[in-house]
Amino acid sequence: MNYLRIVFLLFVGLPLAAQSTTITVESTGCKAMNVYSFNGAGFDLVQAFDAGDNGSWTTTLDMEAPAFRYVGSAPNDVLPLVLGAEKAIVISGRCRQLKDAVVSDSPVNSRYKELKKQFQQNNEAFSITMRAYNNARIKGDTVTMKQETAALLTIDQQKRELLESVGAQDPLLAKVVTLNTYLSFVTENKGKYSNELDYFVNTYFQFVDYENEQYNDLPWTFEGNRNFANTLAGAVPGERLADILLSVYKPWPEGSRAQFFAMSGGFTALEKVKHPAGIKLGEAIVERFGEKFPLPVKQIRDQLTALYSFRIGAEAPLFAGDSPEGETVSLESLRGKVVLIDFWASWCGPCRKENPNVVRVYNQYKDQGFEILGVSLDKTKARWEQAIAADKLTWLHISDLKGWRSQFAKQYGVSSIPQTVLVDAEGKIMARNLRGKALEQKLKEVFSSGK
Repeated sequence: MNYLRIVFLLFVGLPLAAQSTTITVESTGCKAMNVYSFNGAGFDLVQAFDAGDNGSWTTTLDMEAPAFRYVGSAPNDVLPLVLGAEKAIVISGRCRQLKDAVVSDSPVNSRYKELKKQFQQNNEAFSITMRAYNNARIKGDTVTMKQETAALLTIDQQKRELLESVGAQDPLLAKVVTLNTYLSFVTENKGKYSNELDYFVNTYFQFVDYENEQYNDLPWTFEGNRNFANTLAGAVPGERLADILLSVYKPWPEGSRAQFFAMSGGFTALEKVKHPAGIKLGEAIVERFGEKFPLPVKQIRDQLTALYSFRIGAEAPLFAGDSPEGETVSLESLRGKVVLIDFWASWCGPCRKENPNVVRVYNQYKDQGFEILGVSLDKTKARWEQAIAADKLTWLHISDLKGWRSQFAKQYGVSSIPQTVLVDAEGKIMARNLRGKALEQKLKEVFSSGK
C-alpha cells in the first residue's frame, strides 16, 4: 500500500461539524474524572464526570468547534483527545495510566493517533538519513551523498503530501501537521541561507498560518514551539537564543493566546535544561501576558525564580525551614558567611558517597566563615536523622519532608541530587553543582583571597 493510499484512508470521511460529545470512561480505582483544557503552562478544569457503576464515568461536553481537550483523574493523569467532532466516544484504561488508555468509537482520535505515528516515522527516517549523509560528506563519499540526498527528497515529498492531504480533509489536524513539517536543509535551501541554523530558524514554521484562530486553542502550538526551542537550546548558547526566539514569535498576533502558547513552549524547553536564555524569555512572557493570563503566568513566574538561581551573581532566593529539632533555620540568618546549600537525601546513594568529602572541607573551613545548610528531600524524619548521625553531618539541616515536592528544591530548580549552590557572604550565588575536587578548589580560592 503506497503512502498516498495510507493518507487517504486516514482522513477520508472525517466529520467536520462541531457537536455535543458524550464521553464514557471505563476505569476502576479512580476517585474522580474530569475534562481539562490546556492553558499554556498547565490544565484548567472544564467539566467533571458523573460516576456510574463498576468504575464507569460519563459526561456530555458541548463545544463550539472541535478542539483538543484532556480527560483524566487529575492534571498529571490525562489523555489528549479531539472532542466536539463526534457524538460519542468510549475510553478504557487504568487510573494513573490514562495516557495509555484505548479510545473506541472515535475515528478522529484514531486518525490523530496514526498521525503522531507518521510524525515519529518521518523524524526517525530523517535522522537516520541525515547521519548517513553527514558521514558520507565527511569521508568525501559523493556516491553515498547523492543516494542520501535522494532519500531526503523522498521524505520531504511524503511530508508535503501529508500536509496537503490532511489540509484538504480536517482543518484542526491540518494545523498540527503545519507545526510538524520541517523540510531538509540539504534539499530545500538552494543557497538561500548561508548555514543550516539560519535555515532552521527561518523555515521551521513556514507552513503555519499565523492569522488562523484555531492555533489559539491548540496545545500543539505550545508543543511545536517547545520542540523547536529544544533543538536550538543545544546549538545556541547564551542569551542570544532568547533574541532568536523572540523574533520567531513576532508573526503571531500580538498578545494572542497562540503567541502565549508559542512563547510558553519555548520557555518550557529552556527551563528544563536551565538555559541562560530562559530568563530573558520568561521575563518577556511575564511582562506581556502577566495580566492577561495570570494563572499560567504564575507558574512561569515560579519557574523563572528558580532559573535566577542558576545565574552567577544573582541574589540567592531566601527560604527558611525546620531543623530536625524543630527550630527554624533561614538562609538569610547566615548572611556574612559563605554558605553551601547542599540538596541531598538519605536514600540518595551518590549523596551519601559524597558526604565524606563534604565533611572534610567543612571541617577545614568552618572556622573561616564557611557554613553548610543541608536541605533534605526525605519524606521520613527518622531516616533523615539517622543519615545525619551515620555520616557525621554536623552542619545545619532543614527539610519540609515532602521529597521531590520540596518547596526548597522547587525554589532552586532542583531536579536531581546531589546538587549544591555556593552563596557568598553578601547572599549572591557564586557557583552551582560543585562537588569533590571542584568544591575543594573553589573554597580554597574563596578563602585564600579573603572573600
